[in-house]
Amino acid sequence: MTKTAQHIELAPNGLPKTSDWLFPEYDFARMNPDEYASVVIERILDRGSQEEIDWLFRKYGKPTIVKWVRRHGYRLLNWSAFQHWRTTLGIKRYRVPRWERGNERTGNWNE
Repeated sequence: MTKTAQHIELAPNGLPKTSDWLFPEYDFARMNPDEYASVVIERILDRGSQEEIDWLFRKYGKPTIVKWVRRHGYRLLNWSAFQHWRTTLGIKRYRVPRWERGNERTGNWNE
């Protein structure tokens, strides 16, 4: 196991060792951070620790995370996490699923 400059211990698969509890339905040891990028971003943005979030931004970069939040955040993050990341990352426009348009939690949608 290795440690990054911020002292987060990584599992042999390259994910933060402490994040294993975020993926109970997956075989954590076999998860590849590149192949499972979407679920890794989702779970760590939604419920990860500050150290795991710092790792996430170092691993994938802000542009990738902004793109993911725009495309998937409304649907996959809990509402408070989505609002936090939307504000923190300066996201004004985001995707709302067609079936949700007109019933959005915010009262209006942005495509």
